[in-house]
Amino acid sequence: MSEAIAFEIQTICRRAAEPVAPGESIKAQLRRAWVNLGRPPMWRLRAGWYSDNAGNWSAAAVADFQSRYLALIERKGRTVEIMKSKADLIAGRTQPKTVELAFDEYRTLVSRIEAIETALRVRG
Repeated sequence: MSEAIAFEIQTICRRAAEPVAPGESIKAQLRRAWVNLGRPPMWRLRAGWYSDNAGNWSAAAVADFQSRYLALIERKGRTVEIMKSKADLIAGRTQPKTVELAFDEYRTLVSRIEAIETALRVRG
């Protein structure tokens, strides 16, 4: 049982470090996992990464890591969903569905108008 828990913790740590660039150091991957998991204690993350005594963790520590990972998955899912919605909106396939998308389009339009006004002022 403890081997299964250690493997699960190790998998959580390594998936939290994705995407891994070719040639990237383990230290950089650990740092990304640490940030993505909401900055848990670094010694615990390192122990989970290398499976050092991860099978001996308390149930609360394992549950904490699992909840952090689920929150990460939820954040990534929302990000992907927003990016797909933006792509559909730009392609003209849909109308803005959320306030965030509408506000983002508003900011884009305002910045374009400001750029045009600046160009007109320069021309005279």
